[in-house]
Order: sequence, then structure tokens, then C-alpha cells
Amino acid sequence: MSHVRTSLLLFFTSVGLIAWLIYLSVSLPTSYRANHWDVAWVGFDVGMVVALLLTSWAIWKKRQIAIPAALVSATFLIIDSWFDVVTSNPGWDLKLAILLAILSCALAVFLFRFSRRAIRRSLHNAYFRAGRELLSESLWRTPLMIFELDIEEDLGK
Repeated sequence: MSHVRTSLLLFFTSVGLIAWLIYLSVSLPTSYRANHWDVAWVGFDVGMVVALLLTSWAIWKKRQIAIPAALVSATFLIIDSWFDVVTSNPGWDLKLAILLAILSCALAVFLFRFSRRAIRRSLHNAYFRAGRELLSESLWRTPLMIFELDIEEDLGK
């Protein structure tokens, strides 16, 4: 799928989700009794543990998969913190959830920063090895090399 189609797919999905969020914000009850609550929480936490273990292994072995694994792990930590805090009962449960959320979010920030540094260093190395100059260290401005390669391949045809 081309980058334009991928971008448009994600854009229109986001617009659809905005409409869905508006609907949910006015229609959902403030409390709800859910079936399989335990399976949902345990399953989510299993996914988070798998992501953290993969991140740990990948960093230990110095593998590129550490970058997306760290991003996924950080995202898991933030989402877990959010749901722990907003679903906790007032009192001790909420205090513990807030404390754990602070620790989890600190780890998430560390993982996001690790990913950013790893991406930047990988970019520097890739551009250096390709004999090209990296024009910006900003990840917002640096083009995805995969799309640059597609353009170069298209021009060569």
C-alpha cells in the first residue's frame, strides 16, 4: 500500500473514531458491570509483560526490534495506568493506583526517550553509511527512508 493510501486510511479512521467518541461521550453510563472483567485485565497485563520482556531482551541483545518494542511497552504502561486510576475505588485503591501510575509513566517516558535516541542514532548511522547528509535531527522533518527508496526505484524504472 502506498504512503498516500496508508495516510488516508489512518486519517479517515481517525475521523470515524472522533465521531464514535462523541457518540460514546453522550451515551455511555458512568458505571457498568462487565462480564469477563478478570480475563480482560489479565489478558492486557499479559500483553504488557510480553512487550516489556521483548523490550528487555532486544535491548540486551542490541536488536533494532527494541525500538518498536519500547514504544509498544511505553504505550501499554500509559494505558494501564489510565485504566487503573479511573477504575479505582476512592481511598487506598486510588492512592495505590496513582502511585503505580506515577512509576509506570516514569518508565514509559524513559522508554519513549530511549526510542527517540535509538531512532536518531540509527538515522545518523544509515545516512552516514549511505554517504548522505542528515538535514535535520527532528523526527518530524526527517523523511521515512522507505518512501525515499520507493521514489528512487520509481524514478529508475
